Amino acid sequence: MNRRSFVNRCALMGMFSPIALHEAVKKFDPGDDLVITKVETVRFNPDLRLGGRGIQWMWLRLHTNQGIVGTGETYPFNEASQSAIKDLEWHSWMGKMLGSDPLDIEGAWERIYRQSAYHVTGGAEMRALSAINIAQWDILGQKAGLPVYQLLGGSKTKPITVYNTYTNPRHINNWTLEKDMEKIAQFLVDNEIIGIKYCPFDAIGNRNKGQHISLQEIDKALEWVKRVRDTVGNRLEIGIEFHSIWNLPSAIRIAEALAPYGIWFLEDMLLEKNIKAYQALANHTSIPLVVSERLASRFEFREFFEAGIGGIPMFDLTWCGGISEGKKIADMGNTYFLPTMMHTAGGPILWYASTHLAAAISNLFPMESVYQNYTVRYPYFFDNVPQVKQGKVSPPDLPGLGLQFKKGLFESEDLIVETIAEI
Repeated sequence: MNRRSFVNRCALMGMFSPIALHEAVKKFDPGDDLVITKVETVRFNPDLRLGGRGIQWMWLRLHTNQGIVGTGETYPFNEASQSAIKDLEWHSWMGKMLGSDPLDIEGAWERIYRQSAYHVTGGAEMRALSAINIAQWDILGQKAGLPVYQLLGGSKTKPITVYNTYTNPRHINNWTLEKDMEKIAQFLVDNEIIGIKYCPFDAIGNRNKGQHISLQEIDKALEWVKRVRDTVGNRLEIGIEFHSIWNLPSAIRIAEALAPYGIWFLEDMLLEKNIKAYQALANHTSIPLVVSERLASRFEFREFFEAGIGGIPMFDLTWCGGISEGKKIADMGNTYFLPTMMHTAGGPILWYASTHLAAAISNLFPMESVYQNYTVRYPYFFDNVPQVKQGKVSPPDLPGLGLQFKKGLFESEDLIVETIAEI
């Protein structure tokens, strides 16, 4: 690739801000040809447990002839995702990636998406594509000598406000929501984290299969909300996650019961597959509806935007198609004057990538964080995990995603590294 084609392609993609494009061009060597030479997957020892939990995520590593290695990630169901990456005979993804230009991010995305969509896209294929895209952006940043956030037109000075998700038994100091709700709420306020997301209705929903909820059960779940309000008042926003458990009448009843408590948002009350049902739910509540990290690609989000629900679209970079697609979904939401939210309760590379994109999104809702992940689990693998300080987080100011792996990590027995394709 020569300098002119490099500049023209970047400009046409809208990939760089003008300053970032200028810096990238200065560092670009027109005489070299960067190609992908090896594809690896990285999974983790099933016995490895961090913070009381096993490892759900998988990494994808794209090696190049210049020694630059890009790393992406997806989760869960890693056997299926790895199989999609391995599927050389049918999809020939990796066969086509080998020897190709890793900076052809848009071309690779379109090629893989269309080929998989022809055979019913989704699931493992979309997770694999997301990991590939994240790895390509990591390579691009390293090649250009710039952080991904700067390539996207973002700023390291932009404040990225976070809230804390608390959906698993122990996230902070081994406290549980049942016994220590007041301590958790006060801890978050003291650390200038503006909101909490939790699941007071899940136990009831799982028991009732999401088909009905009594007034007595609603009162029991509301105790979780009242305890936060009684402890810190309105100093902590409350978002509630429902994991798509409920049917429509039950969701309406719950939303109406929550109305007096100033709830921040209601996330995934219904399965995301029926936009008409979400329109009906929106007509019964003034609380914003969050939908949904389970949607993949701008094509699926389009229907949500056009329905006029007025909620908050939420995407996960390791599921929706990667950094490229996350940026497009956010920009599309901006045309409807909607904020966009990122789901980050996955692995460490999702966390890194999300901070980079967050620094470049103008319509960003406060970003999800999980205290135990960035303080306990992620630092087991990385030396420079982005930390939340005074309720804010920033991406690493290093080329690419800025991943600083622990020394000797890839030789460790904790990792299972497998070469998928190589030239």
